[in-house]
Parts: sequence; structure tokens; C-alpha cells
Amino acid sequence: MKKILIIGLVLLSIFLIYLANMDKKVYYLALGDSLEKFYLNDGEVYGYSHYIKKYLKEKDLLERYIDDFAKVDTRSTDIIRDIKNNKKVTTTKGSFSLKNALIKADLVTVNINYNDIFNKLNDPNTIYSEVYDYIDNLAYDLDNLFKIMREYCKEDIVFISYYNPFNTLDENILDILEYLNNKYKDVCLEYDIIYVDISDINVINESNLEKIGNRVINKMTKNLFET
Repeated sequence: MKKILIIGLVLLSIFLIYLANMDKKVYYLALGDSLEKFYLNDGEVYGYSHYIKKYLKEKDLLERYIDDFAKVDTRSTDIIRDIKNNKKVTTTKGSFSLKNALIKADLVTVNINYNDIFNKLNDPNTIYSEVYDYIDNLAYDLDNLFKIMREYCKEDIVFISYYNPFNTLDENILDILEYLNNKYKDVCLEYDIIYVDISDINVINESNLEKIGNRVINKMTKNLFET
């Protein structure tokens, strides 16, 4: 009986150690637009999330990394459709669905396409009041996106704001961009989404993608690992 008890305690200790280590691993799901899959590096498409993945791997914290649902020109409505349809992908590691990935995820990063807004602001014939209405509609779509995401993911979700390609002092454009920033921040706050502001970045390149990744990591270390 004494031997059985000792063996049982050893097995229990091993199991508890396993659980403790397993809980520290991060299942990371990256959703989004061209910031997620932007440039080629040795034949592989890279984005800001690859720097987050690299950080997690170096810290031995990465359980799994999934960016197979991300694609160029992704909007809120595209991700909503993919979730509702429970989009599935097949990789060398097997097949899995978006809903299942959201349920398992400890960390989800999201960025969306802003080209429609940028095009409107570049158009000299644009009526600025209509852009405000358009942003209101986008914020409504983002609200719906976060609502459905929160049905499946109860862990940390990080939303990446827009970058600012405009080198201008035009007050109309600056006011609209500030309005966009504030609207999206409010939606994020409502659903307990971590907001990462990159509006000070005006060009997307390898260096700035790494900068975006580092900003997410800074937010992540404060929320994911210290709460």
C-alpha cells in the first residue's frame, strides 16, 4: 500500500506539473488583412504576427500558431461570414475550423482592411460628411464581429488600428481619422478587446511590421501573462 501511495503521489505530481506547463502555452490565432500577410521572406509570406510567434517560441510559450484564415483585403464582414460558415482549412498538421480555433485560442489578433476609407480621403470629390457616416457603418460591422467572436473566444483578443498613409495637415482628414480611431476604441472597450494604436505609422514595411508586432507583445505581456 505504501508503494502504491508513493507511485500515486509521483504520478499526480507529474500530472500537475504537466497541467501547469500546459496552461502557460499560448494557442495563437491571427486573423486579418495584408498587415498579417505582407512581405516575402525566403519565399514565405510574413506579417506582424510572425514576430509575435517568434517571441512566443523563444520564450517557449507557443502551443500553436494559426494564420491560415488570414487573407488580403479582409474586412469585418468577411471574418463574420467565415465564422458563421465555420470555415475550415487543411494543413500538414490536419484540418480544423475557425470556430474551433477561436474556442481554443488564448490569443487572437485582428486587423482589417482600410483601403475604402483611404480611397475616399484621397478623392478630391469626396463629401466629408458621408465619410463619417461610412465610418459609423464600419464601426457597426466591427461591433458585430466582436460580438460573434466573443461567443467563442473568452480569452485575449487584440485589435490593430489603422496605419496613417497621409502626410497631410488637412484638418478635415485629420479629424476623420481621429473620429475613426475613437469609434473603434469605443467598440473595443465594449467587448474587452485590447486596442493597439498604430496611427503614427505611415508606411508598411518589414521594419514597421516588426514594430507593430512588438507593440502587441508589450500589450500582451501586461494582459495575457500578468492577469
